[in-house]
Amino acid sequence: MGSNVIFNKKKEIHGIDFIKEVEIKYNVKSIKVKGMEVWPFLRALYAYVYLEKCGLGKMRTELSLWAKIKKVKNIFYGFPNLFRRYDYLIFSSGSSRVEMYNKLWDKYCDAIYEYYESKTLFIEDGLIRGHYKKNRLFTRRIVSSNLIYLLGNLFFLKRVYIENEQVLKNIEEEFKLKLNYKKKIKKFLQYVRILNLFLKIYKPKRIFLSCYYSPMHQALIYTAHQHNIKVIELQHGIINNQHLAYNVFTKLDESFFPDYLFAFGEYVENVFGKSNYFIKKEKVIPVGSMYIDYINNEYQPLPETTKRFSEYRKKYKKIVAVSFQGALEDKLIDFLKKSASLNGEILYIVVPRDLNKDYSRSGFPVNITILKKLNVYQTIKEADFHSTLYSTCALEAPALGTPNILINIDDFARRNYFNLLTNRNITKFVDNPEQFVDLILNWQTKPKEEIRTLHNKFYKQNCQENLKQVLQAIDNKYV
Repeated sequence: MGSNVIFNKKKEIHGIDFIKEVEIKYNVKSIKVKGMEVWPFLRALYAYVYLEKCGLGKMRTELSLWAKIKKVKNIFYGFPNLFRRYDYLIFSSGSSRVEMYNKLWDKYCDAIYEYYESKTLFIEDGLIRGHYKKNRLFTRRIVSSNLIYLLGNLFFLKRVYIENEQVLKNIEEEFKLKLNYKKKIKKFLQYVRILNLFLKIYKPKRIFLSCYYSPMHQALIYTAHQHNIKVIELQHGIINNQHLAYNVFTKLDESFFPDYLFAFGEYVENVFGKSNYFIKKEKVIPVGSMYIDYINNEYQPLPETTKRFSEYRKKYKKIVAVSFQGALEDKLIDFLKKSASLNGEILYIVVPRDLNKDYSRSGFPVNITILKKLNVYQTIKEADFHSTLYSTCALEAPALGTPNILINIDDFARRNYFNLLTNRNITKFVDNPEQFVDLILNWQTKPKEEIRTLHNKFYKQNCQENLKQVLQAIDNKYV
């Protein structure tokens, strides 16, 4: 993440530099409410405000009252599953579901669910349109997290006293930012109140979650630690020295962070050292990705997919799968359109972040297309190259045997990946459409199996067996 932005005629700084400067310059640890540090969960919210000011996306807007009322129906999703005891709780999102074995699996968490199964309750944040029908899911014991969210949004404490509040005011003044931090703190405390009751009732042995840094999940982690419950995060995206949530530059209360991080591969361990206070290096455990294993070893494209790509191969010399992000999407589209105009023998298959978005007015030429029936992994598997700005797919594509060509717009690709994906047999960088097209046509790439082998420190193979071993070790207190 990052973009060149000037505030107050200061030197240009990137997103990660903003967080670093704040945490080194200001005594953020001293900002407390009733003895509880508040910066550990405010830091991500301020980062979002900062990135929004940079023009790199928007904070999630508050739901309208009517939208909250419509979400009430989700409270009853899987409601009978609430009335029994569980040893393990999993918190994740419906957006993480992919099709495997004719069911929808959570690609990060269902390997955990499969291991513990009858002892586990899955608490899911539904999509905007609601939850999937339960008969489509691999996960059987599942409920909606909407009750927690609604109670957290609808009821606030009347007032809070913030110790050393002036520190927040000074940060906002220096960087010209504005966050309604009192409201965010009240909501966080309300989540803690609700989750405290929830954990008193269920008394789980352990909690698993994807993406620790949402306010509700951080409230969950904080509350779990008050009950001496261990929390394990499962990696859901890129973790590197540019990620605002995974780089902590001052020693904060560890109660807000997970006890273990189950990572895709060994590379993640190197992100955490003496100057990063997020988690201790020995608590990062590489386990791999169940879904990457599935795509590599068991996925078979439908006959219609095979036929379609056979037709593409007759018409085009090369096929490039392009994964989008929300930020800088317009610039990426312009880059692709210029590239497509330079050579009509290259097909670009665009995979939008939001498949429901209408791209009909984007003016795509005939050699840029969208295949809505295939997800990004299935598309990458079929392509000659994968291309993106800074999507996590840059980590995933070589694990599927497909090399990367990363498009360096506003220095995003280089800041995120140049010093991480260093094997130039796997990943190369381009700065303009001419370089892009030339590389696509002339790069003599390695065989897919060799690319997967060269990339093995980023994705450990045999995820389900790895998880079984590490969960047994944790259950027996070996780690």
